[in-house]
Parts: sequence; structure tokens; C-alpha cells
Amino acid sequence: MIEKQSRAVVRLSASLGCEWRHIERADLETEKAKEALLALLRREVGDKFESEDTNLVVFGSMARGEWIDWVSDLDWTFLIDGQCKPLHFQIAQDIRDTLKKERREKKNREDADEKWEYRFAEPGPTGTFGNMGFSHHLIHLIGGQEDTNKNTTQRILLLLESLAVGSETGAHQRVLTEIVHRYLDEETNLLTRDGSRFKVPRFLLNDIVRFWRTMAVDFASKQRDRRGQGWALRNAKLRMSRKLIFAAGLLTCFSCQLDEELKAKISTDKSDIKGARSLNLVDLQEHIIRRLTATPIDVVAQATIEYKIEKAVAKDLFDAYDDFLGMMSDVDKRSRLKELKPEQSRDDETFKEVQDFSERFSRALKKIFFGSQLNDLTQEYGTF
Repeated sequence: MIEKQSRAVVRLSASLGCEWRHIERADLETEKAKEALLALLRREVGDKFESEDTNLVVFGSMARGEWIDWVSDLDWTFLIDGQCKPLHFQIAQDIRDTLKKERREKKNREDADEKWEYRFAEPGPTGTFGNMGFSHHLIHLIGGQEDTNKNTTQRILLLLESLAVGSETGAHQRVLTEIVHRYLDEETNLLTRDGSRFKVPRFLLNDIVRFWRTMAVDFASKQRDRRGQGWALRNAKLRMSRKLIFAAGLLTCFSCQLDEELKAKISTDKSDIKGARSLNLVDLQEHIIRRLTATPIDVVAQATIEYKIEKAVAKDLFDAYDDFLGMMSDVDKRSRLKELKPEQSRDDETFKEVQDFSERFSRALKKIFFGSQLNDLTQEYGTF
């Protein structure tokens, strides 16, 4: 567990004199939910899900530190990195059944299809989560025909917003490390032409950009498939939490070229080109993994501190995100967004709030990426 005061968003709020109470509340709720989830699993499943070759990995709001009890879905994968065994399928089923044991009767059942609501609700119906995941697919199938939507989503979210439940020495950290290694191993040259800095890792960055565009395309696809059901809630998430993880991914890639401590580690020993490359690859890989262990909101907060972003811009960005989390935890407003159809959104007061904070959030991001030292990298790597 990361100490509260060491989190970048906490340090930023202190330096700006801001109180982002919804961000703070979400962090506290997340820690409580993680402890409750681990206790539930260990009691009902035992230690079978914490072996050397496996980890239960959670994504989404719990991994981002934005959990809302009895509201958030639990996106999870039983990640396997080792010899496949028939028992793995049974463990995944046991996990699925166990998560249904913390439940309560719905208060308002007039229009409800289901009698119960669950503390750790099932993932969405796409099948991306709530099952087994295998390291081979995530590491080796990057791009090409076999890199399915599900595989891409699990891989990029493993990098940008994932958390191992229980043991931290199992599959999760190992697979994350090997995925980063795979991206960097494909880079012909790790350094700029003059050897003064590391390059922005294009292979990794391009996959993050691809994932962001895929999320936007899938948003339209889900609107059609589900006949508008849940449209406004997914719209709010695309504008805010989905955009946040994309920004965190870009900033992680850009930091490879901007980080002065990383720059100081560059080896340019001409007598051993292969050895120098191997050393540089390890240093770059470790840098990326360190960045990725933080939550997306902390990655962005750290960037505003490191790159000396104007205080007003940083305040606008996190004020908007705090408003978003406030709406996500408001039962009435969240229910309204679930019910709202696209054709009703223009005059809806709740959706006007979504438009307000999402526009403030986007304006602040534009100023960060195009109005600071990030401008050149954003134009070179993020535009063309």
C-alpha cells in the first residue's frame, strides 16, 4: 500500500491549497474494498489464487483508486503465467461464485430485474473480464490478426490500470515486466541520434494510442448494440476516466525522453554496443514500470509537478476530475445517466454537468500537452 502523503495527487493538492474530497474519499473506499475483497477470497477460495504462477488481477475503478462501494463493477482476470492446469478453470469459477456472496437486497425493486445487488458486481457483458487470462497471448500477440480486442484491452489496462490482489510476487508483476520488455525489444535504437537522451518508445506509445481510439470506436458500437442503454454513463466515463488513463500512458512514454535521472544512466560505451544496449534497455524498462505502478491520477499529478504546469491549469484539471468522481458516487445522478438516451441529453441538467466538467478537463489537458514543454513531443509523437 502506498503511503497517502507520498501520492503525487496529495502533494499537488497541498501545494495548491486544494481539497479534492471526492478523490480522497474514493481512495479511502478503495483501500477498504481491497482489504474486504482479499479477506473474502482467502476465506472462501483459500490461497489457490495466489500461487507462484497466478494472480487475481483487478482493473477499472479499484485499480485506479476510484472505487465506490456497492456501485462499482469489479473488472478482474485470473492471470496465469506458467504451466496450464485444469485446476485453473475451477479457481476462476470459485472466484466468480465467491464474489456473489457479498450481496444485499435492492431497496427499490419496482423496475429491477434482479432482486440482489452485489458489493463486487460482475464485469460488463463483453467477456473481456471475469475469466482466465494467459501471459502468452498478452506478451506475444501484439498487433496482427490474433491480437483481438479483448487481448489488446487486457494488455494495455494491465499496464495502465491494474492491481494484483494478494501476493505481489506472482504472475502480475512478471507479466507486466515482460510486456514492457517486449515493446522495448522491438525498438531498433533506444537513444536519440546524438545519444543524449532516451527516445520516446514508439511501439508502446502507438499501442496506447490505438487502444484509446479503439475505446472511442467501441463506445459507438456499444451504443448501437445496446440500443442506447447506459449511453450517458459510458459517455461520462469516456470523457473522463478513459481519457485520464490515455493521458497517463502518453505521459509515461514522454517521460522516457524528459526524465533527467534516467538520462544520467545512459550508457554509450562504443566498445560494447550490445552490452550498452542491454543496460539501456533494462534502465528504460525499470523507469517505465516504476511509472506504471502509480495510479493514472498520480501519473498525471506527478507530470504537472515535474513539468511545472501552471497552477491554475492543474487546479482546473483536478477540480474537474473531483466533480466527475462526485457525480459517479451520487446514486440519483448515476441512475439518471444510466437511463438517459442520447436524444434526451441536450436538455438534461445532469448531462449538462457532465459536459461542464468534461470540457474543463479537456481544456486543461490541452494546455498541459500543447502549452508546456510537452508541446514538441505531443506534436511529433501524438499527432503525426
